[in-house]
Amino acid sequence: MRAGASQFLVQLIGLGLAVAISVAISHGLGASAEADAFLLGRRLVTGLQEVLVQVLTLVFLPMVAMRAGKAALLRLGFWVAAAGLLIALAFAALSGPIVVAIAPEMQGETAAMARRVIVVLSGSLPLALVGVLMGAALNLSGRFGWPALARLAPRAMVLGVFLAGLGASQSVMWAAAGFVAGNAVALLLMLPLVRPLEAPTSQVTPHVGAALLLVAGAQGALWLETALAARAGVGGITLLEMGQRVVALLGNTLALALVMPAFAKWTARPDERTGRHFWKLAAAGTALLVLAQGLLMILAPRIVANVLGQGALGAEGQEALLPVIWILALAPFATLLSRLLVVWRITGAGGHLGQVGLAVVVDLCVRSILGLTLLPTIGVQAVALGMVLGPLASAAVLGALSWRDLRGEGVGLLPVLGGMMGLAAGVVVMWTAPLVLPWFAEQSIVSTLALASLSGVAALGVFTMWVRWRGLVWVFRF
Repeated sequence: MRAGASQFLVQLIGLGLAVAISVAISHGLGASAEADAFLLGRRLVTGLQEVLVQVLTLVFLPMVAMRAGKAALLRLGFWVAAAGLLIALAFAALSGPIVVAIAPEMQGETAAMARRVIVVLSGSLPLALVGVLMGAALNLSGRFGWPALARLAPRAMVLGVFLAGLGASQSVMWAAAGFVAGNAVALLLMLPLVRPLEAPTSQVTPHVGAALLLVAGAQGALWLETALAARAGVGGITLLEMGQRVVALLGNTLALALVMPAFAKWTARPDERTGRHFWKLAAAGTALLVLAQGLLMILAPRIVANVLGQGALGAEGQEALLPVIWILALAPFATLLSRLLVVWRITGAGGHLGQVGLAVVVDLCVRSILGLTLLPTIGVQAVALGMVLGPLASAAVLGALSWRDLRGEGVGLLPVLGGMMGLAAGVVVMWTAPLVLPWFAEQSIVSTLALASLSGVAALGVFTMWVRWRGLVWVFRF
């Protein structure tokens, strides 16, 4: 199976598991203190893990490509495992201060449970880091689907725990332990297939500093989002997490499935790193996201009422969740553009540490300003707005710095600026849509599914014709 197709298939399976976990949590725990405790620890520790999987690949792919041989791969593995162990020990030792700093509103048993979750989940970090290295080696050998499939083991273990019908406290702790065990299983699934390269395939320098900045920025954004959601009151973290899982995860998954194979190609064959390639990836990815996110927008009210709302998530929680979902539907568009531009800058010649740092600072500033000013008024929706406009501002900075290279491929400035302005305006539309279109929530599930099916078929047909007309079919085959 080709890399693009296998990536999409596996990422969609992962999406299904993630949504199933959210449904299981909503049915068993609802927007409760126990759910907040588990999701606080999971967001902080596994959020770092997910960032490392995406960002450190930017370092490990060039390293593995440049340093052929079994001995070099073993040395990299040793240092990666050691770094992961140090990070895990630091997280475990600082679990108490972390909970106090991020969620000072958590008290008593809830805070103690959050600390225990962080300590247990920290054990997954060394395994995850080595898994990133093994995944990079497999990517360079042409295997994309298998490492992505292996990384689904932790989600499968967590889902199994929540489906076991244990008590709230037991489910939380066993789910954390299951996540660690799943990471061990993922690593064991990848190791037998790893083969050192016979000769170096690339001389692209790994921008370690830029990657570390991205890790710090992404982790800072995650901590900021979590802290702001915690200050929105009990259930704030849960509402944000459910909104991300329901509507933003699919788009982010599709964006990652497009970006990472492109990065592997540009790393192994720098001559194929062209502005035309970049714009075709951006166009194809945006069209695909319009298709996916549009369908989710239609189904969002029914997902909240008929899936998440059937368990412990009450009417008040459903009412608070829907606007968050509508806003987060736009986050993947900004994420796709930002990730493509980051990969473009990192794979180019010369150092871009200052440029990446500037983009990270702009992203965090936008999120902070929106959160601090709007949180008292609109609650968790302020965090969701930051998750859209922060990456968009970062993409604007990197796009301006890359414009000289990209403009040479015959792309005008006005279409790009128009797209960015349209995305920003869309944030306001999505925020107010539940008020402007209340009839969405009043439709029966049968009529909603019928509308979604008809619009989905029509949109898929338009998307297919547009992709063929623009000659972008190859994008989904690499």
